[in-house]
Amino acid sequence: MGDFLERLSKFTTSQKILGALVIYALIGAALWFGLIKPTQDKIIAANSRNTELVKQRDENRSIAENRERWERQVEVLNEELAKAIKELPNEREIPELLRRISSIGKKIGLEFLLFQPLPEAPREFYADVPVKLKIEGSFHEVATFFDRIGKLNRIVNVRDISMSSPFERSGKIVLTTDGTAVTYRFLSDTERSPTSQRGRR
Repeated sequence: MGDFLERLSKFTTSQKILGALVIYALIGAALWFGLIKPTQDKIIAANSRNTELVKQRDENRSIAENRERWERQVEVLNEELAKAIKELPNEREIPELLRRISSIGKKIGLEFLLFQPLPEAPREFYADVPVKLKIEGSFHEVATFFDRIGKLNRIVNVRDISMSSPFERSGKIVLTTDGTAVTYRFLSDTERSPTSQRGRR
């Protein structure tokens, strides 16, 4: 110890100051990396977690405050779903619906050259039920036919319409109209399950 103090006394003032600064720097680095930095990291992490918790609390509070509104929206959606189900025929009603469509056209005065049910096209929870149409009648008769089947209490859409080959018959211009009438039906659980299983693969 005496030798160290003797050697230290021989240092110049600038050397002593530099040595003191190095010692202070080492002590400061040890305090920073050993105590201050880990504590600071913990504080930052705690603040971040606190921000997340406050956000979650506010979201939960908003949900709780708007519970009645959400419940009402669910009721409205259920009512709309029930209404949609009523507008889609089930499998047993399809033949009767097709007979009604054909009957409407004949009562208007249309002549059916083709009324051909096509294979169903399954979707996620319903199926397209298409019927290929080829009819003869005046433009007014055809328009009236489309209007009336569009007003049925079951959903029926007519697409891919084309009119051609106009000719005169009994004093009126008759057109040949091609198109596809499409109605829809809900698929049963057993009918949906193969599609659902394919979707999960």
